[in-house]
Amino acid sequence: MSISRVSIVVSGIAVLILAMGAAGALAKQAPSPATVPRAVVSSGISYQGRLTNPAGVPLDGTYPMRFVVYDAPGGGTALWDSGPLSVAVTNGLFNAQLAIDQLSLDGQALWLSITVDGQTLSPRQEILPAPYALSLRPGADIVGQSIGATDAVLAGYAPATGTALWADASGGAGIFGDSESNYGVWGSSNSGWGGYFTSDDGYGLRVQTGGTDHYDHGAYVTSARGYGVYAQSAQNQGLRGEAGDVTGFSQPLGPVGVVGIGSNRGVYGSSGNGSGVYGISDSNYGLWAQSQTYRGATGRTSRSDNNYGFYTPDNLFSLNINVAGAVMQVMRNGGSDPLAPGDVVAFSGIDRSVAAVDSPIVQVRRATVANSPAVAGVVFSRFNLDAIDPRLEAADGATLERMAAIEVTPAGDASPGEYVLVVVQGPAQVRASALDGGAIQPGDLLSSGSQAGSAGKSAMMTIDGAVTAAPGTVFAKALESLQEGQAMIYVYVTLQ
Repeated sequence: MSISRVSIVVSGIAVLILAMGAAGALAKQAPSPATVPRAVVSSGISYQGRLTNPAGVPLDGTYPMRFVVYDAPGGGTALWDSGPLSVAVTNGLFNAQLAIDQLSLDGQALWLSITVDGQTLSPRQEILPAPYALSLRPGADIVGQSIGATDAVLAGYAPATGTALWADASGGAGIFGDSESNYGVWGSSNSGWGGYFTSDDGYGLRVQTGGTDHYDHGAYVTSARGYGVYAQSAQNQGLRGEAGDVTGFSQPLGPVGVVGIGSNRGVYGSSGNGSGVYGISDSNYGLWAQSQTYRGATGRTSRSDNNYGFYTPDNLFSLNINVAGAVMQVMRNGGSDPLAPGDVVAFSGIDRSVAAVDSPIVQVRRATVANSPAVAGVVFSRFNLDAIDPRLEAADGATLERMAAIEVTPAGDASPGEYVLVVVQGPAQVRASALDGGAIQPGDLLSSGSQAGSAGKSAMMTIDGAVTAAPGTVFAKALESLQEGQAMIYVYVTLQ
């Protein structure tokens, strides 16, 4: 059936509300995952109208209709076309479901062209939003008031492989979050990433703070059991930190795990009971320290026994060594008598069976012979070998507590089989005796004395007219005088 003229009266267009699924400026509480609807609302819109003949009499029946969405009131580009539809009309009223492409509804002005029974109506009808849907126009603010801590002004949900919220900007911010007293942006995930950021050629994530307090951090990261920060780079530094004016400082490049550059300290490590800084390498330096004007590395400990500002089980290399204290060697009491601080000791062998260290341990005993060529040095203190046992370097809590409780240099004598620190170079206190060779003056050569564990003036001999001590017997030079008897005096150990 055809008609010569039709008339449509629009009774309602619910376009943006259904198509966009928004609630405008109304605050909604974000439902938990268990309450998310199983079915997703249709992206189609409902177009309602009234069809009459030229006399205004409502029509009945089924009429062919076609709906086309344009980007202009005349001419322009067709953005969507329904194609031929058969629409039922009852007493003039009809309802057409239009599956308009949701991508076309991006805030731009649109017009709907309607064709009924081959006749295109004029003019095109502008598609207008419902009042609350105006909050979704570009530039509009979505504002909620008096919402709870778990409420959301705008909530979005997506299937497991979809995107709940997508924002795209050609030159500005894709998403901008601002808060007067809390998080500007908050992300959370039960089993994935709370936030995931990527960039093709810029920053994946850039954080800046304008706070004036030294606790106003650019980033604050906490973790219950995982890494506080996990950073990885395929071809550059995994983690790089700069502080202060670093102009002219060394700027390393390449695959470096951690780089610290600072006008004061490049890297500062502190720990309550573990290692302040722990460095390990499979085939190179465990720790490399270099400075242009000051210290390359500084190690300090708050322990009362001063053990250890710096510890390494490996060889230590330096182009120049400057120490205010003494150089000491871990040795084992291989004799039958206890060893006390200040005892002069002599070599008695070497122990290859110690599992706590990677190299054999030198064994010593109390020196009992005057002018012994086997003299090894002076006992500084007992030593707890657990302090350097690599098996105790595991980072579990129980081990750390045990290591923190270790008394590295316990007081008292070292029994046979126990370990001692022996001064092999530098200042030390020694049990000296003026009974062997007479009174001692600063600068005198010292050797082992006739009294067990004591030191005395070296016996001198003449070789080719030159007066000298017996080769290999001198272990120190006196720093203090001793006129008679026995006493603890300072000497400078210098094995010859």
